[in-house]
Amino acid sequence: MDYPIKILLVDDRPDEYTSIQAVLANTPYELIGATSGMSALKLLLENEVALIIMDVLMPDMNGFETARRIKMRKKSQDIPIIFLTSLTSELEDYMMAYSSGAIDYLTKPFHPEILRSKIEGFVRLYRARKELQLKTAQLEERTQELEEANRVLTQMKETAEIASRIKTSFLAMMSHEIRTPLNGILAMSDMLMESEMKEEDRETAEIIHTSGRGLLSIINHILDYSKLEAGKMELDREPFELELCLKETVDLFRALARERGISLETYLDPAVPQTVMGDPNKLRQVLNNLIGNAIKFTEAGGVKVYVYQRYEAGPAFDLEFVVEDSGIGIPEDKMGYLFQPFTQINSPSHRFGGTGLGLSICKTLVELMGGTISASSHPGDGTMFSFTIPSAYPGSFAQNVTQR
Repeated sequence: MDYPIKILLVDDRPDEYTSIQAVLANTPYELIGATSGMSALKLLLENEVALIIMDVLMPDMNGFETARRIKMRKKSQDIPIIFLTSLTSELEDYMMAYSSGAIDYLTKPFHPEILRSKIEGFVRLYRARKELQLKTAQLEERTQELEEANRVLTQMKETAEIASRIKTSFLAMMSHEIRTPLNGILAMSDMLMESEMKEEDRETAEIIHTSGRGLLSIINHILDYSKLEAGKMELDREPFELELCLKETVDLFRALARERGISLETYLDPAVPQTVMGDPNKLRQVLNNLIGNAIKFTEAGGVKVYVYQRYEAGPAFDLEFVVEDSGIGIPEDKMGYLFQPFTQINSPSHRFGGTGLGLSICKTLVELMGGTISASSHPGDGTMFSFTIPSAYPGSFAQNVTQR
């Protein structure tokens, strides 16, 4: 302890001070003396003491009255008091000593070892109390810090929620305002391409149409990401034909694959039921992103889409989807950034375009459906994306079997 241990002796006789000073020899305690009750009260205003040893019989103010006044002060009310009494003291004197605030008493002449042991006991209590006060002060300080941190975090959370609502509202409004005229442009480009025109004009119309589709895809990605970030994307659960869902999704990309001169193949595990439970629209969205990316980054070879049934347990099972390409691949040091939003791993020069949101949306949608997604790749040897989602036979409740 780095604070002094002071003991106050209140006695009008100097020889008593000398006797107790001898008892405290070879101890770290500091003995301070007062020859009257009034001087004791004054010393207690100026000093913090661990223990008071006080004679009962003193001029002007006896020990009982002094003890009562000491206990009336908040600063000194918890200080233990040992009264020194004579052998001729009556029971009434002892009762008065305790009622005035005494903790203990000793009769004169006192035994030095008994007094020393009592002093040691009260000093231990004093140290324990000081340690408790220190811990309490530290706890209160820490509590205040935590309360302030919580207040700041709450304020930041409220600000972020307001900003998120404003952003979501703005994006929804802007997407509507942009998509409406954009859909008109796409419709007109479709009409132009169906009409008779010069070859160079047809190429111009196709550029308009392709650019419009690309812009619409970007707008949809931004809006979907905003909905997912705001937690407003709801999950449906319904029976659907998986083979039909897969065919319709893949067929959307067959023309693009032919245009790029690559193959697009599918494989459906015969063990997969014809009808399964899940959210077909979210599944299509994930497959659209993965197949679209695979075709975009593949210049030779092809893209393969596999579907397997995994980990069947009663009516529940998992569906594993694999999208594999023979494209440019992904550097190993970039794999950790793969599913982060606004990240374009393979397009530092924006050669391939896009928002960098597609894979982030895929990951969020797969996790929303209760599944997991991963990827493996080697530069120049292509990339494989695999995701697993829980499903079940119609009329049953699906759980992710792999997580049981």
